[in-house]
Amino acid sequence: MRNEDLFKRLIDTKKRIIRPLLFLTVIPYLAFIYVIAFYPNYFSNMLLNSNVSIGIILGFLLIIVIWIVTLLYVYLANKHIEPIIKDLNN
Repeated sequence: MRNEDLFKRLIDTKKRIIRPLLFLTVIPYLAFIYVIAFYPNYFSNMLLNSNVSIGIILGFLLIIVIWIVTLLYVYLANKHIEPIIKDLNN
């Protein structure tokens, strides 16, 4: 019985961690693709009279957001999920 309770706690913990991070990943990505598909001229505007467009900057920021979400997942998984898995294995 104890393993079943631990397994349910593991699933609930994973859902609590993964769902918000999934939205933090998917929503900006879909917004970026939406703008590229329907308003491409917006991303082609140059930033402060330079050779760098807004699309390049926002694409770079999107990559940084994905890295941060990944690091946050690793931290939360190590802190909350791994102890439950260790308890399940004992």
